[in-house]
Amino acid sequence: MIYDYKAFTRQGKAAKGTIEAINAKEARDKLRDMQLIVSSLEPQKKGKKRLQLSRDDLRIFTSQLAQLLAAQIPLYESLLALEEQARQEPYHPVILGLTDRIKRGSSLSQAMQDFSESFSPLYRALISAGEAVGNLELALSRLNNFLVHDNKIRKQLISALIYPALLSGLLVVAITVLVGFVIPSLEQLFEDKNTPQFTKLVFGAAKFLREWGILVVGAFIGLLVYGFYRIRQPKTKASIQRNILHIPLINRYVILAALSRFARTLGTLLEGGLPLTVSLAYAKEALGNARLNEIMLRVEQRIIEGIPFSTELSRYKEMPPLFSRMVLIGEESGKLSSMLNQLATLYEEETERTLTRVVALAQPVMLLLMGGLIGGVLLAILMPLSSFGSSIQI
Repeated sequence: MIYDYKAFTRQGKAAKGTIEAINAKEARDKLRDMQLIVSSLEPQKKGKKRLQLSRDDLRIFTSQLAQLLAAQIPLYESLLALEEQARQEPYHPVILGLTDRIKRGSSLSQAMQDFSESFSPLYRALISAGEAVGNLELALSRLNNFLVHDNKIRKQLISALIYPALLSGLLVVAITVLVGFVIPSLEQLFEDKNTPQFTKLVFGAAKFLREWGILVVGAFIGLLVYGFYRIRQPKTKASIQRNILHIPLINRYVILAALSRFARTLGTLLEGGLPLTVSLAYAKEALGNARLNEIMLRVEQRIIEGIPFSTELSRYKEMPPLFSRMVLIGEESGKLSSMLNQLATLYEEETERTLTRVVALAQPVMLLLMGGLIGGVLLAILMPLSSFGSSIQI
């Protein structure tokens, strides 16, 4: 159970936080071991979200634990040091739970199974491999490198999408101003005039949006909610992931991004000492695409039957020729993990270039759309004004 506590330190300073324990007595014992005097201890309400490590917290935890183990500090003492450092953090119960389980005799990978929200199967698999070969520090170091690369790609993607998002926001603002303020102020001017059909169409659309805009927005939001719900359904999600591989330009980015994650993950697992078939079982989850996942599942089955990894990869059109060739070189040289990491670096750079091209293409499209809408409204206004000016001159 998770308990919320309020306490005082031996120096009289107030402290509060959360702690995990089987019951209240164990929670008080744990807090007493932490040199805290408990003033309030309440179980968290049912349904309250379980605390967990965020992506950045996980990366920092992994890096710090690797450094402590590299300094020849035993695992329990290393975790204890991190637990003391994290007492004011929201994820403190996770570190405390790990420390407690290690104290009871569990391995680190076993302890992490109770905190699957924070530690993925891939993470736990590499920790288990490090424990099997007696080099947990190296496993954590490789995990840290993997997390750093993953966060870098994620941040690049977010940064690339900021500008198109801003342009979309400006487009919505421009349409709102035109429909809500500009066009209504001009409608009376053209009320009894013989205006062109295009002007009538634009003014009619603006009037419709003013009168039914709330319903239109509501329907749009409803479609978005329904769309998000449908996307979360496994069958719909898998169908979208398969079909997206047929869209030019976007499919290249999806495949490169998926293979860069896959190669980095597989290379890290192989370096950690796991056999190829076991590594593939975990690494294919990093692909994030149903079709590519199916391919790797078939590849895994064929490897068990004795077919070389590179030979089976070359059978699928979704796999770039360079990928299977590099894997073949890695197999022949006995340096498959090193070759996969090189592939991951190569594809990460190519993914970044592809994303830059996609965003560069999206920007003029958004600008043309904005210019077309605003220019269309201005044209609808200028056309009758020019005809009125001509009649006045005559």
